[in-house]
Amino acid sequence: MRVRGVPRSKKEINSVVPIRGDVHLCVDAFSPMGRPSSSASILKIHPGEPLLPPLYEAVMTGMSTMGATFTGIEFIDGVAYAQSWWVRVP
Repeated sequence: MRVRGVPRSKKEINSVVPIRGDVHLCVDAFSPMGRPSSSASILKIHPGEPLLPPLYEAVMTGMSTMGATFTGIEFIDGVAYAQSWWVRVP
């Protein structure tokens, strides 16, 4: 829902092609935060590069019947950015 920490407009968010995969939540003992951190990642079906960078310090900030929002920190090229994921059931 953000690009390098800058929020996207609702129009942009609604026009993006969704990424398909399973959300995996766990405590990452060796996170780039330098300490254990709750993390969210997308488990995908196809091999290759990860679909999204992992989300560290991940917390669920909203939940509904068919979806949820997770907010945390992503690292891109060694720089930390705020990020949120809108997760929906297709």
